[in-house]
Amino acid sequence: MHSPPESPISFEVGDEEGELILPGLPDLEVCPGCRGVINGPYAHCRNCRENAATLDGIVQEVVPISLYAKPSRLRDWLTFYKSAEETPQDPQALRAVGHILGRFLIENVAWLTALQPEAIVVVPSTMRPPPHPLSMVIETLRVVDVPVVPLLARTALPLGHNAPHRQAFRLAEGREAPARVLLVDDVYTSGARGQSAAYALREAGISVVGFCVIGRRYNPEWTPQAREVFERQKSAAFEWDIRARLATRTSPT
Repeated sequence: MHSPPESPISFEVGDEEGELILPGLPDLEVCPGCRGVINGPYAHCRNCRENAATLDGIVQEVVPISLYAKPSRLRDWLTFYKSAEETPQDPQALRAVGHILGRFLIENVAWLTALQPEAIVVVPSTMRPPPHPLSMVIETLRVVDVPVVPLLARTALPLGHNAPHRQAFRLAEGREAPARVLLVDDVYTSGARGQSAAYALREAGISVVGFCVIGRRYNPEWTPQAREVFERQKSAAFEWDIRARLATRTSPT
């Protein structure tokens, strides 16, 4: 069960400006795979290393729009834009998620065009039956001329936080598999679900040319280093354009 929002959910265009947090660029503290925190002398964070070891040794690089922590308005938008057993879909949260994702795609048309995806694939929910609410958000936006294809389906095999599985997803029946796809999800925490989905696509011979998530979850209370990185990124100016992000380092070298 989700914890309730800190305050009544609301959204007006412009509210996102005070909520979005620039993801750090890869360095000795920031993971190049998921933009999480690296603890120790490793090339990737623990979650990325464990996901790769369980799957096929590959870390599918994540492009987060923003970092977020709990509590925050962004957390509430991402949690309540879709219905759950205990809560209905919140229209204000849905509006916020659609606006944030739509603006990101518009600001990064050149990046998306360069990837040359033939389809957008949304990571299926662990329990929720299709269609995924994020698929409907993307289709409603109509800002990119790339079809949203329900290419993946959940199997009955277990999948959970810090517990990826090679057979957690399969190709949906009756779907012609495109050669190149952009994988999209709303939230990325440990990466078990998203990385398992990327693995299923790779195993089917499909090239995952990008993996975009709206919110990369951080827990600043996990370690002093996590708090330091999160607070540093909160103080950085947010940048929508991916190319501009890469041109300006916000993390120490």
